Amino acid sequence: MPSHIITIIIVVLAIALLLWIFFSSIAIIHTGEVGIVERLGVYVRTLQPGFHMVMPIIYRITEVVNMKQIPMRVAEQEVITKDNVVVKISETLKYHITDVNAYVYKNKDSVTSMVQDTRAALRGIIGNMDLNDVLNGTEAINRSLFEQLSEVTAGYGLNVDRANIDSVEVDQEIQESMNKLLRASREKEANIMQADGLKQAAIAKAEGGKQSAILEAEGNKKTQILEAEGRAQSQRLLYESIRDQINSVNEALAKDSNAYLQYKNLEAMEKLAEGQNNTIVMPSASLDRLGDIPAAKKLWDSTGNAPKKI
Repeated sequence: MPSHIITIIIVVLAIALLLWIFFSSIAIIHTGEVGIVERLGVYVRTLQPGFHMVMPIIYRITEVVNMKQIPMRVAEQEVITKDNVVVKISETLKYHITDVNAYVYKNKDSVTSMVQDTRAALRGIIGNMDLNDVLNGTEAINRSLFEQLSEVTAGYGLNVDRANIDSVEVDQEIQESMNKLLRASREKEANIMQADGLKQAAIAKAEGGKQSAILEAEGNKKTQILEAEGRAQSQRLLYESIRDQINSVNEALAKDSNAYLQYKNLEAMEKLAEGQNNTIVMPSASLDRLGDIPAAKKLWDSTGNAPKKI
């Protein structure tokens, strides 16, 4: 083989090697991730997001770690409650990596360790609760599980952001028994509410009758008071009218009592004089006084029955 051909081959290989070294040393770390760099198997540094040059062969990016929050579904497990009922629990976790060195080098599989601790903690929590408390207390279970995992998983370079119970299932026979109890409880509550409603309606009706009677009595009382006041006012006005009449008569008598008496005598005499067989006997002094009254004199002249003196 000619020497110039060998030279060309060597040059091409050298260029190819340089290109391979150049492109192999380029490392791009995306946002939300970090790169682990090792030198001959020893941790050197952590690469942050961006463009990096890493010398190949000697240095190597062994792992790119996702620092974002990661959702995870934990496999369904059976747990025994305090009252010896088997329930099936399914749950989900949300976590993120906080310590890359602990996550990669201090634990072989931090995620598996976290899942195992989650299942163990859940067994301990539910094992101290009755079935009704488990079914009605998922929020309390979530809170207690989160607190326990936060303490344990810190050594794995992880932080649990949320632990959530997705479902709690019980055996079919137990479910049917619970449904019967639930229906009985609802019927009991409905009967109690109905009885309470009837009681309240009866109380309201009685209160309404009582208030109606009170208002009617008050109305009758006011009516009677007004009627009594009206009668009293009427009697008072009548008495005042009679009093005024008496006072008027008394005043008239006080002013001219003689004339009034003469007038009354004259009226009496007129009635007596109407009869044909009536004879009026009066003292002469009285006859003289009657003659002074023009009306009496006129009466005698018209009848022709002038009284005679005795």
